[in-house]
Amino acid sequence: MAHRICRIAGDGVGHDVMEAASLVVEALGLDLEWVDAEAGWCCWEKFKTTVPDGTWEALESSECCLFGAITSRPGIPGFRSAILQIRQRFDLYANVRPVKAYAGVPLNYRDDIDLVIFRENTEGLYSGVEWRPLPEEIIGQHPLLERFRGEEIAGSLRVFTRRGCRRIAEQAFEFAHRHGRKSVAAVHKANVIRETCGMFLEEVRA
Repeated sequence: MAHRICRIAGDGVGHDVMEAASLVVEALGLDLEWVDAEAGWCCWEKFKTTVPDGTWEALESSECCLFGAITSRPGIPGFRSAILQIRQRFDLYANVRPVKAYAGVPLNYRDDIDLVIFRENTEGLYSGVEWRPLPEEIIGQHPLLERFRGEEIAGSLRVFTRRGCRRIAEQAFEFAHRHGRKSVAAVHKANVIRETCGMFLEEVRA
């Protein structure tokens, strides 16, 4: 039975990236069924939404999605990033990025680089809670915001949950265990960003 893959090129260079990526995937010789769909600025211009209903249907009926690149435009009422919507709707919380130096590549900074980065994808500054301008009632909620009163202010809320911190940490440790990795490093700034980074560090250490 063919594996059903939703293919979203997106905007601009996304079409070039998708063309090349599709060739690589097809070279694997797997039994695949491509389902092409649209998302991004191209959809906003046509439908006033970055993810139309047909794309949600294609995603829901597919096993996975191959995604190109999209354009986001700030300051447009009602505009929501397609990639943030997709991440949140399907709870795609783990952004896993291998970083490896391959022998024979002349631009390698070092030849011994082999690490995997796990980044939380649905919380923190990716929670999508933003204002521009920042409402007056928000300014009144914290004394440290008073010094900005009278300025043109844009704000993004960095939302962490204990569950979100725990599960991204667990993903990293489980990956390390399965693949024989010797260590996991938590990247944080808990000495300054004490509440959110502090909660994250507590869960990593737990």
